[in-house]
Amino acid sequence: MRFLNDRLLNILKRIKDFCVYKVLHADDPPHRLALGIAIGMFVTFTPLIGLQMVLAVFLSWLLGGNKLVGVPLVWLSNPFTIIPIYYPCYWLGCKLLGMPVGGEDWQRIRMAWRALLADPATNWADRVRFWWDSLMGFVGPLGLGCLIVASTVGVTSYYVSLYAIRAYRLRRWGQLMPPRLTPEESIDDGQVVQQDTSAGGNAA
Repeated sequence: MRFLNDRLLNILKRIKDFCVYKVLHADDPPHRLALGIAIGMFVTFTPLIGLQMVLAVFLSWLLGGNKLVGVPLVWLSNPFTIIPIYYPCYWLGCKLLGMPVGGEDWQRIRMAWRALLADPATNWADRVRFWWDSLMGFVGPLGLGCLIVASTVGVTSYYVSLYAIRAYRLRRWGQLMPPRLTPEESIDDGQVVQQDTSAGGNAA
């Protein structure tokens, strides 16, 4: 029990550090940070496991979002969360397309798979073809459901995070960009010149 509590506390600490140092205190405007979060959440709900990080980086580059906050969010979809993330999307797609939710289909596929394995003439090409054909029956409803859920979650994440980042920064610093923590000073002709880099200002 103590091990689980320590793991949970460690996870919560990492989440807190990510939110504070990678988002709230990041040296980027709120719009870019919120857009990066929205892209990460959108990609999380796309059924492209294995390509999600590449897709998140590409979309962040294309749309001008922050890559550092978007990429870690795609790790929310992993082998442990596949069912709770994608099954609701599949269910939604089936309902919108008027298709039965695949309880019977799963049972049929499982029985056919067992029969295929029991056949000594089965080779690896037969197995790959079987899974490809079986997957094609789920691509339509899964893709539709994922697109709708991903778009909804992405848009919602953008506005919620944009409001939260702006509110936090205005309350803490009175401005939208983090202030300079260690002012840079340079000596010019015996005079100390203070440089303002908090919001891209020019040297005074």
